Amino acid sequence: MKHFCIIANQEKDPDGRVAGALRETLKSYGFEAYVIAPLVPGTKYKKAELKEGTDCAVILGGDGTFLHGAKALSRGGIPIMGINLGNLGFLTAAEQQDTEKAVRQLAAGEYVIEKRTLLSADCVERKDSEHKALNDVVIARSGFSRLIRLRLSVNGQVVQDYQGDGVIIATPTGSTGYSLSAGGPVVSPVAKTLVITPICPHMLSARPLVVSEDDRITVEVLKSSRSMEQEAFVTVDGDEVAGLAVGEHVNIVKADDTISVVMLKDISFWEKVRAKL
Repeated sequence: MKHFCIIANQEKDPDGRVAGALRETLKSYGFEAYVIAPLVPGTKYKKAELKEGTDCAVILGGDGTFLHGAKALSRGGIPIMGINLGNLGFLTAAEQQDTEKAVRQLAAGEYVIEKRTLLSADCVERKDSEHKALNDVVIARSGFSRLIRLRLSVNGQVVQDYQGDGVIIATPTGSTGYSLSAGGPVVSPVAKTLVITPICPHMLSARPLVVSEDDRITVEVLKSSRSMEQEAFVTVDGDEVAGLAVGEHVNIVKADDTISVVMLKDISFWEKVRAKL
């Protein structure tokens, strides 16, 4: 990799100082680098904004910034590397104070490029409702302080009916996000699995499930004691994408494409888990 694009979260680097310093550091190690317009929450980048020949995009921000930027740039097919300016930074390769060390490792070839699974969520009864997720797809209640009922099926076979606040379907990358907070397991980001985690289930039998990434997961909204017109909603990587009524379904499968993530060799995923949790 020789040509780098740098994108920063505008809220975390308002004056562009961090992005500018990274550009100069990359250049001092013989790389070519340029900065494109800051990442503003709620906006998307187009493939055309990347210069021809760009080998890697470096995203400056926290996990949310990384998710947003990685999906926005995924169609470009270039690897994504994150430098953490936020809090946890599970998805990023390095912390801000270690930026020069990270660049030095890039120059020495001390990195790996991991292929991360993407989910494709299709709200069956809705038009133009297919969405991609790097972290998770969540089906959750739309009302305040009320339970919903959901039916979970895997490959067409009913697994369980849940009563609670909802259910999370997470990739291995997303296992350290919302799923972990809801009691799900930590999974290696390169594992070939998906995690299904119920959210505050009002039933002792509901437990997180681990399935193959090749399985087809279907969640159906069932009638509850006080069903509403919009019983539930679907979020993809934290962005609400659709409302669901009783009887509507969401199909979740592994997407055909993946996202390439640059990670440094000297920090393993499990070291990061131990340090941050």
